[in-house]
Amino acid sequence: MVAVAAMTETNNRKVLYLTESTFNFSQINPSSTLVDKYKPDLPPGVYHTSLGDLAIDEIIQVAVQFDSVEFEPKGFDPSSTIYKETISLYRFLSGKINGVGDIEQFTEHPLINSRSGNSMLWVFGCSHSHGVGLRPTEKNYGQHLAEELELPVNLITKPGSSLYWSYRHLFNSDIKENDIVIWQLTTPGRVSKFNGKHVQEIVLNNSTDRKLVDSITHEQLYFNQLSLLNTGVRYLRKVGCRFVIISISDFCAGYDYVSEYIKYPEYCSNFGLHLDYGTDKIHAGPLSHKAIAQRLLTRV
Repeated sequence: MVAVAAMTETNNRKVLYLTESTFNFSQINPSSTLVDKYKPDLPPGVYHTSLGDLAIDEIIQVAVQFDSVEFEPKGFDPSSTIYKETISLYRFLSGKINGVGDIEQFTEHPLINSRSGNSMLWVFGCSHSHGVGLRPTEKNYGQHLAEELELPVNLITKPGSSLYWSYRHLFNSDIKENDIVIWQLTTPGRVSKFNGKHVQEIVLNNSTDRKLVDSITHEQLYFNQLSLLNTGVRYLRKVGCRFVIISISDFCAGYDYVSEYIKYPEYCSNFGLHLDYGTDKIHAGPLSHKAIAQRLLTRV
């Protein structure tokens, strides 16, 4: 009865089940149709296939026409290779077809999926964008800019975070074409490190992990920083939103990265805008944040 009801609920939908090749799926759904070769434009209904009926690439090819992909565990030996391969395929297709699944995004900020209007401002960055050093009544540059633009703002920021962190959050945020994005580039000497359970943000200059520090060369940092910058910019251009890239502070003349940053017309220099310091005597103060917002306003 449950299987028949499930079939009725599909109506005009197409559902594909991944099964064990010798398992009789009619026990689960007698109306299901076996897919043992690629067929385009299948009519609505319930279907099933397995890695014994089709190769992995064939299943991926046929699965894109389905509304959802499900996994049927009955008949599998959980310790078998075919079980592990089918689970891996299901996880891949769950993210690709269903748009859900247990794919880890390694994000932690709650606002990445939050929207409060047709157009909004997004700010991604570290402590400089977060407003460390400002008093509770003082605004950071993102808040100043949001007021000038009369837009709601999502501040996706974390003190001490790396470009890896902001890139992951930027890429997984619900950014739309009508939005404005400010992406603050932090120092290259920060990396994300996975400890097996959680992602840690590491400042290499302060790290006691000599194995980690000694394994990352200046050339590797340069490659990592520019790879993230290049792919992030391509993504934002593909979305079609307006965006500006800024650096965390004034650069000295010999800084290795600035010559690459300025190749992007979206890059906005911070030079000369550090007018004061915050309460920690390290980060920008309220006058500096307001000046940064005014410069950004001319670019967006």
